Amino acid sequence: MVDTTVKVDPAYTLAAHVVCTDLGDVPMTSQDATKRDVLDTFGAMLGGSSAPGIEELNAVIGRWGGRKEATIAVLGRKLPSHHTAMINSAMGHALDFDDTYDMGGHIHPGTSVLAAALAVSEALGGVTGDQLILAVTLGLDVSCRLGLAANVDRGWHRTGAFGIFGATAAAGKLLGLTQEQMVHAFGIAYSQSAGNRQCIVDGALTKRFQAGQAAHGAALSVFLAKQGFTGAENVFAGQYGFFPMYQEGGYDLSEITKNLGDEFLGDQISLKPYPCGRPTHGYIDAAIKLHHQLHLGRTSVNEVVVYSDSEAHVSRYRVASGVVHPQQQVEAQFSLPYLIGCALVLGKVGIDQINVFEDPHVLAAASIVREERKEGMPNGQVEIGVTCGNGASASAVVEPPSGSPDNPLSTKRLEEKFRDCAAHSLEPVDSYSVSQIISLIDEPQFMKDSRELIRLSIPAV
Repeated sequence: MVDTTVKVDPAYTLAAHVVCTDLGDVPMTSQDATKRDVLDTFGAMLGGSSAPGIEELNAVIGRWGGRKEATIAVLGRKLPSHHTAMINSAMGHALDFDDTYDMGGHIHPGTSVLAAALAVSEALGGVTGDQLILAVTLGLDVSCRLGLAANVDRGWHRTGAFGIFGATAAAGKLLGLTQEQMVHAFGIAYSQSAGNRQCIVDGALTKRFQAGQAAHGAALSVFLAKQGFTGAENVFAGQYGFFPMYQEGGYDLSEITKNLGDEFLGDQISLKPYPCGRPTHGYIDAAIKLHHQLHLGRTSVNEVVVYSDSEAHVSRYRVASGVVHPQQQVEAQFSLPYLIGCALVLGKVGIDQINVFEDPHVLAAASIVREERKEGMPNGQVEIGVTCGNGASASAVVEPPSGSPDNPLSTKRLEEKFRDCAAHSLEPVDSYSVSQIISLIDEPQFMKDSRELIRLSIPAV
């Protein structure tokens, strides 16, 4: 059993790391990874501005008004920082198109980190691009480390429950918190940490809300800490700290500080090629391959079988647990048979394809997807077999999904994804503004004011 006793709570070590790290301490490879993550996350925010649930959040939060200190992307509305952070972060997670740290229980660190950082930076009158990149790098690192430390799945939506600490780190860095203040900010954040996956099971919009709540709580935490408000200091390892309470018997605190300062875990974040649950992406890759191999756009499908070994067969992303005919977006994002059907028939799973709930060809393919245990398969291996009406058949092994650090999206594909998201904004962002945003993120040393990113996302009146 892993020794979980510590002499100094990891909150102090993380706080010192965040406060004392300068951009010169961050390798260029890590800075480049952060720039890719920022571009990807900001694109997801733009695309998510038109997603279900965002209008409702904006309506409720907006009617309360308050100090106009931070701006909602695309919508252009100014609200208090914590409220803006909530809406921007919820938009970033709404399409389920945002980044994923696969090794940390599929936590999505970017949207809460970036939303909190942008909101706090605007409240400060803007920061430089370099300052933004540094803060986001540190925030991603903290979120990933906490996700990695929790080595047993307890059903938390880690983006909400764990991600609030990374968002707090990023926002606190920009606000110039001392080490002591940062510890208290983590403690205040802990008192707001929440988020569970029942929303996925029930197809609820609260999944995107939980990401928003993490950014909201982070902004509130750092401003309170700056003002002198205190939070628990033994945040992660105390008797009633985060890990003993939330992860009893299922954590390793050493992962939080392992190679801290020498390794930035944001380097290992995956960027999604498809707007849906990350564990489905390998299946989609394989199904798209079969689409092209069998020319399925012109051929009827008679049989679709997902073969797996006993280990993969009991995964929470099973065929049997998916809704064949989803009625709304969240159901579609996590329905393996529906997503396989989309990939086989359409050869693509993008923002438009995820919502083709009434396509008879997709539904027909989804309805015949079944799973079968196959003896003798290597542990963890999954294979998709397809038989067509004309007798043609083929199979494809589900490989580690595209978008991972070992199989990254090309710069071209990443920029195409950004442009696609921008085109799906509530108000499409014009091509000139899109190009400017891409350039500013790619070369942050020329970004004099971080507020420019939000300004460029707002359509001209």
